[in-house]
Amino acid sequence: MATTILADGAAILTALSQIQNSTTALNDTVTAFQPGLAGLTEILPLLSASTALLTTINSATSIASSSANLTSDEAISVAGATQSLALAVNTTLANVIRTKPKYDTLLVVSPVVLLNLKLEQEATDRFGDAVVAKVPVELQGVAGLLLAPIDASFAEAIAVYE
Repeated sequence: MATTILADGAAILTALSQIQNSTTALNDTVTAFQPGLAGLTEILPLLSASTALLTTINSATSIASSSANLTSDEAISVAGATQSLALAVNTTLANVIRTKPKYDTLLVVSPVVLLNLKLEQEATDRFGDAVVAKVPVELQGVAGLLLAPIDASFAEAIAVYE
């Protein structure tokens, strides 16, 4: 009995692209943040963008988990997309760190950002594990190394907010 594969390398590439788009949207929201007198209304776009990113990562994890194993060529394509995503993630997390003094002016924002960072890191780790599991065994070590800068950026951002 044949089983149906729900996703493939192209689906993982699309998922990576969607994560990058959501990451860019979050970055835009982070860099545009201006605390105001109204209080909590300023964080709604931040919460929305962060939630959208988390949803996108979780959806991408489902796609990667249900994907067929990647060919070497697909793995190389995914590696390139991962490097591009890592740049976007690292830029966004650097901006999250840089924006902390603005968040601190509203007492509730920094704790919410910390919670979101932890949730996004956990989701990112699950996604990375799901993708690496689909990479040919001989390339899995390299695939893991491509994720290291993302892990380091999350660790730095979380440390700043703790």
